[in-house]
Amino acid sequence: MEFEPKVFRTVVFVRHGQYSSNPEELTALGRKQAKQTAKALRGLKPSKLHCSTMPRAIETAAIIGQELGLKARANDVFREGLLPGTVAFNNFVTTGKTPAQVKDHFAKTKLARKQADSAFNELFKAPVRGQNVEVVVAHGNVIRYWVCKALDIPEEKWLKMDVSHTSLTTIRVSKNGNIILLGFSDTGHLPLKLRTYV
Repeated sequence: MEFEPKVFRTVVFVRHGQYSSNPEELTALGRKQAKQTAKALRGLKPSKLHCSTMPRAIETAAIIGQELGLKARANDVFREGLLPGTVAFNNFVTTGKTPAQVKDHFAKTKLARKQADSAFNELFKAPVRGQNVEVVVAHGNVIRYWVCKALDIPEEKWLKMDVSHTSLTTIRVSKNGNIILLGFSDTGHLPLKLRTYV
């Protein structure tokens, strides 16, 4: 096993900042969270900045990108969706629904899994040379789902995790394909008054 690989890609997942839902935009606190997070990421010198196509992620990524001198690349594969859950979770969200609503729920779950898996496969390809850092501004559900996949644990275990706004989840993949979780939902860069999760 490589403890200090010479060739690796580091992926830093950032959950978007706190937001309001109508209209969907970052709150004043959410913008402060994003600015503080950008300062924390600056020392990592990322080469790429990706984000979901949802407004809260785009706005968070724009604030981070301004600090880092990077333009965010928005992609639907980083969007939040109805990811696979436990049988109990699926029963809970489908109880009292019509057959058409239940069918729609599972169709959305299937699409969300397909998108999340596509993003995972792209981000965690083994690098062939160099050392680079990529930042992905996404959502709590997909970040937790990707962590489960990276650790080879059942994907529905994402329901037992929590991710704070603008927290950093860091995963490294080396040339031989080893994937290591370096940090999960780290909020050490945020003062206590800026920490939120819902």
